[in-house]
Amino acid sequence: MGLKKDSFYMLLANIYSKGCAYVFFFLMAYLLGTEDFGVLRGILPIMDTLTIFFCSGIPPAMAKFIAEDSYFSLSKYIPTLKIMLLFSLFGGVFILFLRYILGGGYANIPTHVYYALSLTLPFTAFISWSRGILQGTMHIKELSLTWVFEHTSKIIFSVVFAIIFGVFGAILSISTAYFIGGIAGMYFINKSVERLAFKGTFDKNFQLKIISYAVPIALSTASYRLMGDIDSIVIMSLLGAYSNGIYGYAALLSRGVFLFASSIAIPLLPRIAKTRNINYIKKAILLNLIFSLPFVALCFAFPNELLHLFFHVKNPEASICLKILSVSAVFMSIYTISSSALQGLGYAKISLYIILFGIVLNLLLNYILVGEIGVVGGAISTLITSFVILAITIKAILSVKR
Repeated sequence: MGLKKDSFYMLLANIYSKGCAYVFFFLMAYLLGTEDFGVLRGILPIMDTLTIFFCSGIPPAMAKFIAEDSYFSLSKYIPTLKIMLLFSLFGGVFILFLRYILGGGYANIPTHVYYALSLTLPFTAFISWSRGILQGTMHIKELSLTWVFEHTSKIIFSVVFAIIFGVFGAILSISTAYFIGGIAGMYFINKSVERLAFKGTFDKNFQLKIISYAVPIALSTASYRLMGDIDSIVIMSLLGAYSNGIYGYAALLSRGVFLFASSIAIPLLPRIAKTRNINYIKKAILLNLIFSLPFVALCFAFPNELLHLFFHVKNPEASICLKILSVSAVFMSIYTISSSALQGLGYAKISLYIILFGIVLNLLLNYILVGEIGVVGGAISTLITSFVILAITIKAILSVKR
């Protein structure tokens, strides 16, 4: 019964956080204007990827060791927080050099925007660490509430800050949300786990164990995040913020499909892991298609009307991109479900190899096609890549079930 309740809390928190993330981008698209929205769409995927790589891979590793520890002591994990802060500061400094590494449209982004980006990583360390502690000590309700605090505050502050400060304010709202989520996490630890005191004994071997376990998790999670936005990164680099904003409108609408896929994929993994029954995958894909195909039909029938309704935009390239990306979103939603099933079958490494291949393929196709035919090339690249990795994943599932 406890597992079902915990799973229910996590499912609700995940759906809520993804829904809020979707609302956040809709609000920013409306408030910032095309060019600033293009800047936001170009920098947030990189910020998220670096945040995951430098901070968010460690909490699941912490949770594992905490769950296995018969004599849990919070002081044992205080040095882990300090290590995460050190990593996050390094990541924050790295962000300041992105304009020189990526060039193109990234070189034109104001310096203060990069400062706002670099500020987010240290705040991420606190919220990520608290989630690792709460997950490991099985305080799942409190863990779920940290997402509610984070994403609710992000929505509220993003509106205020974006109106006042533009894209700088939008990024600042993310830092604020991480800070509030981190404070909430620390409060829950202090209340439900153990009195919080920032003193601990540094055990080098133990900390190395945590980091070693965290590296593949960080790589895998960061890869998943990066895969979905390579098109925006390349378009921002090659064509600039305005083109990326136009493309971003179509991409944002098309991703409504993922809200269905994520809500199906979360409970699917434990069911597959427990029963190893491939029929669950078929049912999940069928359910996803029932919800997503009417959405795709709507995007094909009324692309211009949808873009004008939500963003007051009339652009032929955006309309073409919306049609292509809506199909790509269906492929990616089925891939999300299939990848979750593959992990449930115990083949998480295969899933990682497939997504890494997808990143390389998508990057190459985007640089070729965006350079040749503009933003539509980004949509075509994403469509081809999503179909290829879906086909490989389905073949992998059929192979391991033989």
